[in-house]
Amino acid sequence: MDIGGVLARYDEQVRGRLPEWPPVGAVVERDGPLVRTHYGTHGTVQHPPLPRTTPRAELAELVRRQQEAFAGRGEPAVWKVHGNDPPELAEELTAAGFAADEERSLLVAEFEALGTGGRDGVRHLVLDGSDWCARARGLAVSSGPHAIPLREFEADGLGLHQLSEAAVLCDRGRMVAVGWAGRPAGTDFVVVGGLTGPYPELIRYFAGLGSKRYLADHVAPYCLVEAHGELRTELAAAGFAEVTTVRTHRWAPADATPARTRPVRKTIGALDDGPVWDRLEREFGFRPSTRAFPGFDAPAPSVTWSLDAVDQGREERIDQLGRITERALRAVTGPGDTLYWLDWQHIGHAFEPHRVGGPGRPEWPGSVYPDGDYHLYLDPGLRFGTFGHPWEHTLCVFGASLPAVVEAELTGLLGDPVRRRG
Repeated sequence: MDIGGVLARYDEQVRGRLPEWPPVGAVVERDGPLVRTHYGTHGTVQHPPLPRTTPRAELAELVRRQQEAFAGRGEPAVWKVHGNDPPELAEELTAAGFAADEERSLLVAEFEALGTGGRDGVRHLVLDGSDWCARARGLAVSSGPHAIPLREFEADGLGLHQLSEAAVLCDRGRMVAVGWAGRPAGTDFVVVGGLTGPYPELIRYFAGLGSKRYLADHVAPYCLVEAHGELRTELAAAGFAEVTTVRTHRWAPADATPARTRPVRKTIGALDDGPVWDRLEREFGFRPSTRAFPGFDAPAPSVTWSLDAVDQGREERIDQLGRITERALRAVTGPGDTLYWLDWQHIGHAFEPHRVGGPGRPEWPGSVYPDGDYHLYLDPGLRFGTFGHPWEHTLCVFGASLPAVVEAELTGLLGDPVRRRG
């Protein structure tokens, strides 16, 4: 294996590349050679190797600007410095108040060379609300440090920016270890986010992420792992080689109280939107059908409009409909409140209306217009919300406060209501 060639690919494809699609709930910004990602809970800095001739004053200015950006959002910062960066970068980070973790090796291996043996006892892990998954999360928290904490890996989810998978190693029904890995889109690498123990069989399990079975455009032949101590020793014995070193530097603004969750997250069926859909069927008579209308027993008070008017000047009116709905949902919620956006039989989102939309924030999730399936915005307690019916082509707004806030504007856009209750 050509270590120099692999490092060059890693530097080009993984380090500092501006992703086509940001992680869920995050905002990605470029600052010169740096890529800064704001998650709401924390932030990260990535970049390709900085030239060793970079003036010291320029490095200090780069560091200062990142601290200013993170301080403005109240976010702690994580900055990884690699062995092929100028040593002055780490010195400037230390001078600016960053604390450095222990140095780790960045190891690489070709999946082909690792073989396919030793997979007995390794199983796919569904990250849901089960007790089994809770045990896996406990193992992850009690081990490490990991390249990507499991909670962040979960928040990223299986998105357009990467393929991902988690797995557990079991022995006679007992969970021994957990591992998780992702393949950044368009790269030659599967990047291991974490391993809770020195078990190469977990690495071999992730070979599938590098194949085309996930509808990837090409094979990813390489696996990357950050490791030190016993894990590094075990992986070296299994065929991994050091491509460079990496050290994580951490900093937090003074007196900052970062948010506990991202502004937007994907919902997990059994944990989040599954029970909501069950309640919609049980309490609101939700009955999906292309013929039986209205398919939803709107509680009082509620107002329902036809969406036929949207077809005239479609895109512009869909945008207007979205803006009206967003303003109304913000008006009836406060800072820290959460809403669901649900898309029938598709992945939904939980989000905080006062932390999304506008410059420097993640986009407002979803659409109120039911473009092909049922679209709903819902208060978690189902006290108010919107119900877009794709086949009746209607929009219902319900709840004690929401119809009054939005009725005048929606009537101006869509015409007189077709139904009203309460």
